[in-house]
Amino acid sequence: MLNLSLVCLISFFTFFSFSYPATDTLTSLDTLGDNQTLVSSGGLFELGFFSENFSGYHYLGIWFTADRSKVVWLDRENPILDSSGLLQIRTGNLVLTDRRQVQLIVNSGSVAAATTNTSATLLDTGNFVLKEVDTGTIIWQSFDLPSDTYLPGMKLGLYGLNTTRHSFHLIVSWASPQNPARGLFTLSVDGNDLSKLSVWRGDGAKMDIASWDGHSIRFIFDNSTGQNNNSNDYTFSYHANAYEAYYNFSHSRSYDLMWFVMASTGNLDQYFMVDGKISVRPHALCADSAGGNSGRCLTSIPFKCGDGKFYEMNGSLPSTFSGTGFISTGTTECETLCKSNCSCTAFAALQNEQPPGCQLYFGSKHDLLKIIEKGAGIVYIRGRAPSGKFEFNYLNYTI
Repeated sequence: MLNLSLVCLISFFTFFSFSYPATDTLTSLDTLGDNQTLVSSGGLFELGFFSENFSGYHYLGIWFTADRSKVVWLDRENPILDSSGLLQIRTGNLVLTDRRQVQLIVNSGSVAAATTNTSATLLDTGNFVLKEVDTGTIIWQSFDLPSDTYLPGMKLGLYGLNTTRHSFHLIVSWASPQNPARGLFTLSVDGNDLSKLSVWRGDGAKMDIASWDGHSIRFIFDNSTGQNNNSNDYTFSYHANAYEAYYNFSHSRSYDLMWFVMASTGNLDQYFMVDGKISVRPHALCADSAGGNSGRCLTSIPFKCGDGKFYEMNGSLPSTFSGTGFISTGTTECETLCKSNCSCTAFAALQNEQPPGCQLYFGSKHDLLKIIEKGAGIVYIRGRAPSGKFEFNYLNYTI
């Protein structure tokens, strides 16, 4: 049983996992309710439901048993209304329900066949893995859908390079320390130079924060502090071929664990765990003149792309048009990605496809109206809806 006095000390979050089942695995015979958790085999991580005071929503998440306020992953796409949330395996998939009795598939980007016998295990790496019981084949894992935390072994990069449907693994900050919704800062590889790690701010401002020299990674904050002792904390690897390009890392044996968090303030915070105790080393994203940026910093106060509004139009964006790009992600993240880049004119979320996808359009609105095709979808266009009458390539449209 969890000492209830510990719960009272947790700021911003209320957790409802007062019992520790002696298992790290969810099977098709199990249900996980709001007062239950899975615990990784070494006791390092827990998975269950938590609530936050900003919206009152409950989320499926993973956190440290040593510090339950340190949430390392959550299912942002499927917030739960209240404490009625249940996690089950149905027809091979991880399914969330609450009092609305609507089935929300956690692994919607990689759905299992209905006849597949599956189980889901929380590992001591912090990864939650859905796999086939008979073969051990991984169907889906939380490491492929990060939130704001970059853990050892997690891949950060771009996939599907040999196709037109690229898929990013990216880290997105919380909106605030109290609000786990997507925030202003996104960390991933640079689409123009995949050997660089970059951070984008909500107004489209970007800073390259690390690069690969062929042997090791170099962070801008290594230069800005005038020290290079950070290189002893971790070992990064860069992998690139015709299909994918990504970074992953391991940490020094001096720590039980070391990881990074893209903070809501715009810092890239470096966390350390030693003997169950957690400490942090904040890194402001500033580069000195040696990095070629003359002391420029990516601060937490962004300029805005207009008023941030989008209006809706029926139709779809052609997949072959050169001004669009496809990313495998959900509707909420699709909107965030477009809003965070002032050059993004419009987006369309493709929810009826497997996996769900996102099309981003970069170009003029005048050209956009010429290429929108007839269809059942919705295109979201930056700005306010124009007045008067104008033409699409397939119909006249009057506001």
